[in-house]
Amino acid sequence: MKKTIIIAVTLFAAMFAARAQNTTVTAVDSTYAGQAAVDSTLVGKSIFQMLGDGKVFSREGKVVIDQTQAVEKAMAAHIRNNAAKRQTGFRVRIFFDNKQNARTMSERVAASFKAAHPGISVYRDYENPYFKVTVGDFRTKEDARRFMNSIKGAYPSSFIVREKINFPVM
Repeated sequence: MKKTIIIAVTLFAAMFAARAQNTTVTAVDSTYAGQAAVDSTLVGKSIFQMLGDGKVFSREGKVVIDQTQAVEKAMAAHIRNNAAKRQTGFRVRIFFDNKQNARTMSERVAASFKAAHPGISVYRDYENPYFKVTVGDFRTKEDARRFMNSIKGAYPSSFIVREKINFPVM
């Protein structure tokens, strides 16, 4: 009888612990959201002005922002001071060679890429003894991989590299 009670209590405790553990596991969100993309329609515009004018939302209504000028000036100063800063991110290398004609080939590859993809940044670089052509400014490796897959037909030897990138305007 005692064995049965001990087994029942042990099973009950194990079930209770498992239930508590499942509650804890489900309460914690372990998904990675990544960094938010920059809305290119907002680049160079004052969000304070846009919200105050009601231009951001298509629904009826108006947002009223009651703040001091110091907040707006501080935000403008922050943007101005950090405009030239670079961050670590990813680019796609589409050319990498050290043959005698590598310089000419890198120029051709860069020019053809610019013509085919006018909105994407192109960077030609020489690091002895290699000429390189790298494209794009991606914050996440997934964004770079997605872009690389879209150009893989034209540039089958392309690969992703981690570099200091310019702040991407997407």
